[in-house]
Amino acid sequence: MVAPFPMRFWDGDYVVYNPLSGNTHTLDVVAGEVLKAITSGALSVSELCAHLAQFLEVPNDERIASHVADIVRALDELGLIEPVGGC
Repeated sequence: MVAPFPMRFWDGDYVVYNPLSGNTHTLDVVAGEVLKAITSGALSVSELCAHLAQFLEVPNDERIASHVADIVRALDELGLIEPVGGC
């Protein structure tokens, strides 16, 4: 589940306001791109990996998978997403 929140690209970073917590977060462009992909529709982890690899123009390999896992975990800890179990 994704909470509704305003997100703006500003000065090379994404600024995200979470009205549920009242917190404002600054995300780098890569984390912001992952969050944008998630909020545009339900994606599997493998789809997020493919999207990020294409965005960064790098191979879709274990490094991307590790990076996506770290970003998803951080977004969850910030309360910006709520991962769903199972595929």
